[in-house]
Amino acid sequence: GFHQNQQSYFGVTAYKAQQTNGYANLQYEFSYKNNSSLKTGISYRHLNLSENISFSNNNLNRTYAGKYDKVENIPGIFAENTLNIAGDKLTWIAGIRADHHNQFGWEVTPRTLLKYEVTESLNLRGSIGTGWRTVNIFSENIGLLVSSRDIIFTEVLQPEKAINLGFNATQKFRSANVEGYVSVDFYRTNFQNQIFPDYDATPTKAIIKNFNGKSVSNGFQAEVSGTFFEMFAAKMGYVFLDVYQMKGEAKDVLPFNPKHRFNSSASFMPRSKKWHLDANVHWYGQQRLPTTKNNPVVYQMPDKSEGYTIVNAQFTYNLKRFEVYAGTENIFNFRQNKP
Repeated sequence: GFHQNQQSYFGVTAYKAQQTNGYANLQYEFSYKNNSSLKTGISYRHLNLSENISFSNNNLNRTYAGKYDKVENIPGIFAENTLNIAGDKLTWIAGIRADHHNQFGWEVTPRTLLKYEVTESLNLRGSIGTGWRTVNIFSENIGLLVSSRDIIFTEVLQPEKAINLGFNATQKFRSANVEGYVSVDFYRTNFQNQIFPDYDATPTKAIIKNFNGKSVSNGFQAEVSGTFFEMFAAKMGYVFLDVYQMKGEAKDVLPFNPKHRFNSSASFMPRSKKWHLDANVHWYGQQRLPTTKNNPVVYQMPDKSEGYTIVNAQFTYNLKRFEVYAGTENIFNFRQNKP
């Protein structure tokens, strides 16, 4: 369990919140032939969230100030079976759980995962299942409180629900002086209900409502990692995201999601292991921005942001029982011109 007390101020907007979370789990597990196992149990989740929003002045006539309280109690039952086949080369996990939300009633979520060890160095994984969750609009979209937009709730928010599936292939490699892996992932989420602020209806408001139409998130990631001569390590990864909703026949790409990302890191440590140097580079591609075409021309913005790069580095020195380090974040001092 944990308790959090937060007091934040965004210009004239004050956000004060207290959150208490608790989780309890009791399970029984036993093994049977071929190292397979069955796990069953019960669980209980508790959430008590109180958020208070106020304005020191309200020249913009925003309407969402007030107190937002939420209490959730969610008992649940679950079962999960792990089956090892073909001399542990094939592993199949099938699970199901049922939870009862004190406001929304029963939710049943099945899920299954399959892993196949093609060789000692090549593994394939696949998964499919359902998921659901309730949303906390303000804490999950804290940037809304920085904005001058009014926040409008048009209806009671239902839990987000989705079916998601994924695939992973990992190939390990090793030689006398080099070892590492290459990994490829693809994941797709189909939402039955999604809650994402509508920034496009009007530039002065963020509309919060349920979306029951077609909403999809496709994610692809490729990663390569290697260690050389036990001194130098490097990792590079590329991420492609296609996140959109269908509005009629039109594909509406959701804002603030860069379609392309590139991440890399490198580390050097001499054989003496007295010190090591680490650096990483993060590149984010273009992101769609909320439309401002209804603003006066002087206040209109481009439809997309420019790509940008963040570079960090750190030097660490070992003093037997202690480590001393110095680092720099955002070395090239990237800033948004109009945040």
